[in-house]
Amino acid sequence: MRRERRQVEEGEARALTRHNALLAERENLRLLLARREATLEELAREASQLPEGERLPGTPRSLQARLAQVERERASLGPVNALAEGELAELQERLKAQEALVAEATEALRRLEAETKAVEQAYGERLRESFARFQASFQSHAQALLGAKAEARREAGGLRLLLVPAGKRTQDLRLLSLGEKTLGALAFLFALGELQGGLPLAVLDEVDAALDEANLLRFARFLATGRQFILVTHQKRTMEACHALYGVTAQGGVSRVYSIRKEVVHDPEGIPRGGP
Repeated sequence: MRRERRQVEEGEARALTRHNALLAERENLRLLLARREATLEELAREASQLPEGERLPGTPRSLQARLAQVERERASLGPVNALAEGELAELQERLKAQEALVAEATEALRRLEAETKAVEQAYGERLRESFARFQASFQSHAQALLGAKAEARREAGGLRLLLVPAGKRTQDLRLLSLGEKTLGALAFLFALGELQGGLPLAVLDEVDAALDEANLLRFARFLATGRQFILVTHQKRTMEACHALYGVTAQGGVSRVYSIRKEVVHDPEGIPRGGP
């Protein structure tokens, strides 16, 4: 009985010790629970002060590592510029002004391109009309001056003139005689003058010096076409076709200026000649 009693007492003592240990552990757990509840309340309060945003996925450890990386990146950017917001607003205003200028310049460029295209079209049309008038005038003057067929062709390098005098086949101007070249050049110049409304007055200096008798007759008939000519010449045939002569002659070693005005009559060939 004593042995059993000791065993019971020992068991009671162990149970009491276990009971006290459990009471202490319960108290420790109650304190831990209170501390964690306080921590949760503090975290809830701090969370309520944070701005709303999307929750990032991941464990606290991975988020902590990401936060440390972001802080290192922020530190590498250097100190914060307190004037950055104002500078950004100023730059945005300048950007808006520049964008407005670019839009205005783009619109002006579009209008200029449209106007340029219209001017080019009008210029091309007027150029075609002027060239057609020049072509007809060149052919008419070449026929009147040289009795030749004439044509002007537009090429990449400019104008190519084709001139075929009566009775000849050649079209190359280099193969023509000096007199034919002279009359062809006059036809070209007078055709250019027609584009400006005609030449009421023409001043010619020794253009008939290289003309033979046949070409002189054609040139004399051309002088009676209604224009006014001032000629510097030594050709008698040309002088006969003029209405007034002004010249200088030497008599006894003395220069004498004279002028002759003639009445004009036309011979059967249509060449004006001086009358009495």
